[in-house]
Amino acid sequence: MKKIGVKRGDVIAFCGENINEFFIGILSTICCGATVTTLNVMYSEDEINHVLNISKPSMIFGSEIAFKRNLGVFKSLPFIKNFVQLNGSPVERGIQTFSSLLLPTDPNMYEPALEARGDDTAFILYSSGTTGLPKGVMLTHLNALYTSEVFEHGELNVVDKSCYTLLTIVPWYHAYGLMSTINNVLLKNTSVYLSGFNPLQYLKCIQDYKVNVLLVVPPIVVFLAKAPIVGKFDLSSVNKIWCGAAPLNSETINETLKRLPNCEGIFQGYGMTETSVAATKDINKDGVVRKPGSGGYVLPGLRAKVVNIETRERLGPYCEGEICFKGPVIMKGYANNKKATAEITDDEGYLNTGDIGYYDDDGCFFVVDRLKELIKYKGHQVAPAIIERVLLQHSDVLECGVVGAPDELAGELPTAFVVPKPDVTLTERELLDFTNERLSSTSRLHGGIIFVKEIPKNASGKILRRVLKQRIAEMKKSKL
Repeated sequence: MKKIGVKRGDVIAFCGENINEFFIGILSTICCGATVTTLNVMYSEDEINHVLNISKPSMIFGSEIAFKRNLGVFKSLPFIKNFVQLNGSPVERGIQTFSSLLLPTDPNMYEPALEARGDDTAFILYSSGTTGLPKGVMLTHLNALYTSEVFEHGELNVVDKSCYTLLTIVPWYHAYGLMSTINNVLLKNTSVYLSGFNPLQYLKCIQDYKVNVLLVVPPIVVFLAKAPIVGKFDLSSVNKIWCGAAPLNSETINETLKRLPNCEGIFQGYGMTETSVAATKDINKDGVVRKPGSGGYVLPGLRAKVVNIETRERLGPYCEGEICFKGPVIMKGYANNKKATAEITDDEGYLNTGDIGYYDDDGCFFVVDRLKELIKYKGHQVAPAIIERVLLQHSDVLECGVVGAPDELAGELPTAFVVPKPDVTLTERELLDFTNERLSSTSRLHGGIIFVKEIPKNASGKILRRVLKQRIAEMKKSKL
């Protein structure tokens, strides 16, 4: 990386599935003092254009799949000067290969960039914050180091650290997957990874590599709880499960633990990309496990408060308000977006999460509802604004509103309420085909389309998404 001129201040993009080359490239970029930005390999053209115009990388490393899908889009952006393919045969003549960059593996040949500082931006990861289109979250070297330091703090003893092996299928372009795997490397543990979920392969990995810790999202826990095939494999090595990206219900947790005889628990944290993934977790500094239904205890070194949504006054225990955090895991800010950074930060320097919750007398936090509009689909953040923008491009759509419909496996399914223009015939199939061509797989309308006469709005014209969610709940109830 140094030989081709990568240096402090550069932004290098990575787009691909979980493969060795992807992670090696990221670690190499960090050691050069440059900034890493990661892209979902399934992003649509509009999404790629939007996020890359935030970070403006000078070079992009892409997997064979990523370049086959998106090389034309990447090449259309004038600030990207170099293209490196991570694996497979070059999809186009002139594309440099990752293997051509590899040098002898003598560690004495390499030294990290000593001029890099703790407050330099190590990562630009994409999040919609509390609302709206994706923003570039700037996380520093200090954010990453502090997150790693508190990652194991106060946890139950897993096993002898010499054989602590973690299995992850969470994508490394996702903040949860990337930061947790980097944490595991910094803690000198072994990481086993997969680029996607295949039930047989997943269970065989646990059995063959004697995996101690599973890093998962809720659909995997549901699989472990209910799939008959699970009983055919030896999962006795599993000591702990960490589940993130979306909440789990206690019934699923209990069902899973019954099938894993040596698992001490399924643990969860609460946070967002802007908090370097986590701000609370299940176990506090004294090893006390969280209370059922809670988001856990505030990480060491962080401050938290709950404030009245209207007055912004601090609230005491058991009073619901917006949860706010301050401390060394909080992002540096949004890249090239001072306005959005100011909006999500209060005058005391606390990050406003956009989530409604409260804490009890023991300092255990409970998340009640989300003020923010983001839909959590299989651990991915889906911005309703992106889907609505695409729907409104259809000539027969008058107005629309998108919300998440609750789903046990996926968390939430993006669902659209659509008002057709007068005197037109518009079908669900027609609109689904239209949007599927323009949205990434995670952003598609997996919950379907509901045609209505009007979209509920408040006096200022903002869509009342809670009302739309209530309608989904009522429709579901009426079918029972």
